[in-house]
Amino acid sequence: MKCIVLCADDYGQAPAISQGILALLQQNRLSAVTCMVNSPYWSLHADWIKPFTAQADIGLHFNLTEGRALSAAFKEKYGTNFPRLSTVLRRAFFRQWDVSVIESECHAQLDTFEAKLGCLPRFIDGHQHVHQFPVIREAWVRVYEKRLHQTGTYMRWVDPKLSRIAFIKKIVIYLIGSKAWGRLLREHDIPHNTSFSGIYDFNKSMDYADLFKVFLDEVGEDGLIMCHPGFKENDEEDKIRKARADEYAYFSSEQFIQDCTDRNIVYRNFR
Repeated sequence: MKCIVLCADDYGQAPAISQGILALLQQNRLSAVTCMVNSPYWSLHADWIKPFTAQADIGLHFNLTEGRALSAAFKEKYGTNFPRLSTVLRRAFFRQWDVSVIESECHAQLDTFEAKLGCLPRFIDGHQHVHQFPVIREAWVRVYEKRLHQTGTYMRWVDPKLSRIAFIKKIVIYLIGSKAWGRLLREHDIPHNTSFSGIYDFNKSMDYADLFKVFLDEVGEDGLIMCHPGFKENDEEDKIRKARADEYAYFSSEQFIQDCTDRNIVYRNFR
């Protein structure tokens, strides 16, 4: 038997995404959900997911690339609206972010999560993996030491295996901080998943059932597979809306259960 965490990302980003994730929770098809708390939908969607906090790991999907900042420090120095991913990445590589300002934004998003759900997140990750970027990762270590060490909160380590699936995307993710982030997690004794999978080209979501079998085979014991399910929608701003619907169709199917059973896979909360 191999035990893994199966985590749905982007809860709170839009109604169709949150509703699809909730439907899968009701079917016991997920063991973790990560929440985008700077979304205008968060207040309502937090009420929806609160009954599931004992069933699944509910985490914070730290965001710096979509929507608006929550902290006064970030707004004052960089503006109210978050920049594009390319800008966040460039500033990180050239260490142009102020680590204390990023730390303030980390705290603000934690505060917003805690205010609605009455608890701190069970885990932390980053929208588009920004939590692993230079400077941003150092800010999160500071926050963890000050606020999360006593809670057992775990952090997502995105350390993709360089398989044939989305090879270029995995190389990029590795280069933007997988090794350095893993080293920081170990040095500071921060709990984290030991392996990771779920990365693919969203344009190939029609093959998701076959792709997921590869994810199940390549992830290790106590590893984490990320996914992005949601109900079908027509929101043109959501570039991966078709992939979300394809993923939801698979996870709500009996084939998903059979694929896990055939490989002796159990998806559960992080331990």
